[in-house]
Amino acid sequence: MAVVQPPAKILLTGANGFFAVHAIKDLLQRGYTVVGTVRSAAKGEELVQIFPEYTDKLSYAVVPDIAKPGAFDQVIKEGGFDGVAHTASPVSVPGGALEDFTRPAIDGSLGILESIKQHGSAVKRVVVTSSVVTMLHFQKDLEHTEEHWNDAVLKLVEQKGDKAAPGELYTASKTLAEKAVWKFMKDNEGKVSFDLATINPCFMLGEPIHAVTSRGQLTSPAIFMSEVSKPRPESELGNNSYAVVHVKDVATIHSAIFSRSDAAGHRVITVESTPSWQDIYDILNEEPAFPGAPKGNPGVGKLDTSAAGWDTRYAKELLGRDFIGTKEMIRETEAYLQKNGWSFLTGA
Repeated sequence: MAVVQPPAKILLTGANGFFAVHAIKDLLQRGYTVVGTVRSAAKGEELVQIFPEYTDKLSYAVVPDIAKPGAFDQVIKEGGFDGVAHTASPVSVPGGALEDFTRPAIDGSLGILESIKQHGSAVKRVVVTSSVVTMLHFQKDLEHTEEHWNDAVLKLVEQKGDKAAPGELYTASKTLAEKAVWKFMKDNEGKVSFDLATINPCFMLGEPIHAVTSRGQLTSPAIFMSEVSKPRPESELGNNSYAVVHVKDVATIHSAIFSRSDAAGHRVITVESTPSWQDIYDILNEEPAFPGAPKGNPGVGKLDTSAAGWDTRYAKELLGRDFIGTKEMIRETEAYLQKNGWSFLTGA
């Protein structure tokens, strides 16, 4: 099994995304050389300006459409990469058609694997950023493991077609894309130079380190805090919200996957906790309280904000320390939003 250690050269796709920039920072700090793919030269210049101290270690390549056949051929052919991190993915287009979600996700993921197969003989490991949504089963007391697949959403989207909700389309696209890359590896066993692992995070919270001009660019933190701001009946306050993790922890685990030989074949579940809605309200109302934070019914939260329901043992092993806590990540996220005038909380 492969090991990709610094100062190895890594190609990272979708390089100007919220998570991707954190991933690049972690890789650079470990001593890797990184080439990030972006959709335009302007985005590439923005990226390299974030890390002026790494001008000799960070560069970019323009790939306008990741779903286009052969999109990555040239950059792979010229790059001499030891590893590839595929983070590029569609997120959510309100009212978008099924094809708008599934085509970029599946074609982009398979396209880069095919390019590596044809032109990247030096590549030893590929790490694809997937999601825990590909594993969801919605069964009470179930501990999700790497063996679980969210086949229910595929059936649902097949039935609804273009009428499926954006969240359902996104979940289906992530599930189909991840299934496709594992099938590719099975079909090409013995024919490729590289092995594969996926990292499967949940909602990633925390402050961005790239230039953000609107809260809509934040994707994961913005979607999560938007949900927090919605009114909920008292009967739901003790219910689980969504699984959360700090983006920095995901970046750390992502880098560690490259350097661990035993990571090949893993779907690394990356979850810190699943707080209840009331847990979140109580966190936001701790002194100093955030203006506009929902009150709910203080104390009815489930208190245990561990990652119950998710087998995160391997992620913790790769992280090498405790996850950043729920309180810290939620307060950091809301503080950033309020500082920029982007909070979803009424009266903030």
